Amino acid sequence: MSTRRRPNTFSMQRGMAVVGALVVVAAVSMMAASMVQQQAMLSRLLVGERDRAQAEWLLRGGLDWARVMLINDARRHALTVANGVWSQAIVGFEVPLPDGTRSARVSGQIEDEQGKFNLNALAVEGQIQPDAVSVLRRLFSMLGVAPELAMVVAQRIAGSQQAQITQQGPIGLRTLRDLEGVDGFSAQTIMRIKDYITILPERGPINVNTASAELLSALLPELSLAAARGLVKARNEGQWFNSRGDFLNRTQIRAGNLAFAIGIRSDWFKVSGVVSLGEALTTVQALMHRTRQNPPAVVWIEH
Repeated sequence: MSTRRRPNTFSMQRGMAVVGALVVVAAVSMMAASMVQQQAMLSRLLVGERDRAQAEWLLRGGLDWARVMLINDARRHALTVANGVWSQAIVGFEVPLPDGTRSARVSGQIEDEQGKFNLNALAVEGQIQPDAVSVLRRLFSMLGVAPELAMVVAQRIAGSQQAQITQQGPIGLRTLRDLEGVDGFSAQTIMRIKDYITILPERGPINVNTASAELLSALLPELSLAAARGLVKARNEGQWFNSRGDFLNRTQIRAGNLAFAIGIRSDWFKVSGVVSLGEALTTVQALMHRTRQNPPAVVWIEH
């Protein structure tokens, strides 16, 4: 006659208790690890926000520095030339923070926007200007961009000017980034033309002391690109144009053949800045308008 063994109830309960304890320990460990991870993420987030805030303050200081440079240049010089002190780029300048434990790296540049083609000159009160379109077509052709895009953007400019009157139609362009919404202007196209094109709130003369050889050749069909490059080379070596007449005499161009007004000084500038601090990389762009007596005014600013 066989004897059936009864299970050891105490051993079973003890085993279940051990398993339960392990489950609890595992759960607590996972919760603790999650809390530590969240705490670390929050800490990094707070540090990043602090770095971004400090970087933005440095960029504001950079804009004030640009205003001082531009007003000093206006008061001391009758000409706006391509190698002015204001035009010298700052690359990776190290700025120690007040606590003395870290440093930020600051880069910045001021560009003369009147040495570029102003897209708003393509139309006046909603009417397309054929001479301006022709200049832009020639410029686009030299830059390897489809010339027909000149009329496309001219129609957009004219439409936005009409919309200011009728309250219906496309909005105006403020920065070159806005060209991404215009048919035919890809990011690559904008990158190709960005050093030659600008968008200013008002029309004004093109500064022949800072304009590129491509723009000068586009302005003056009689002036070949090779001749324009020679002219720009001599100009940048110190043979600046002292007056409008000086430019016409040296290029042998008749004033009546000019499609655009030309000048020898500028009042519109774009300021770009980048600050690297910790894991934060902060950028700014601003359009400034200056006069001889007053500090430049910030027309718009983008971060």
